[in-house]
Amino acid sequence: MSTAAEFAALTTPHVPRLYRLGLRLTQQPSDAADLVQEALCKAWASWSKFDRSGNAVAYVSRILVNAFISRHRHSRVVLAVQSRCDLIPHLFDENAVAASESPEHAWHAPQLSDEVLAALEILPPHYRCVVELVDLGGMPYRDAADQLDVPLGTVMSRLHRARKIMRTYLTGFARDHGVGVAAAA
Repeated sequence: MSTAAEFAALTTPHVPRLYRLGLRLTQQPSDAADLVQEALCKAWASWSKFDRSGNAVAYVSRILVNAFISRHRHSRVVLAVQSRCDLIPHLFDENAVAASESPEHAWHAPQLSDEVLAALEILPPHYRCVVELVDLGGMPYRDAADQLDVPLGTVMSRLHRARKIMRTYLTGFARDHGVGVAAAA
């Protein structure tokens, strides 16, 4: 029997049971279905490590519960970051600049291209906050950490990851505008 056929034979009969477990955890049918699919995908990805003498449904159930816990933790972090970011005025909100700043400030305010603004928008909120505070707002790392109520190392880590995402996203734009050509030559 092939590996795929073996996996299907051992897990397919238990999908309704897995769905009920997912439904008990999430309380939402669509979330339960997503959780079952995620658990089955993860189980299939690590199927070569599964001891065939073990209980396949217990194996997949454990993966399902762990996936639920990971989702729950992730959602708590995202909500906490969003609530902190909502307290911080966005530095490049045109309405905020027009209403609160002098015309001189608006004249000297950095103008970001649409491509850079789009790159900022694709960043997850917890990365975007750090970029706005440190890179765009000029805030020292320590002050950003205090404002976001996170450790200094977290600010540094998030900033590094955000810059890496933006660098990947903006590579073509930079090349088209001659930025970084000397470094590549």
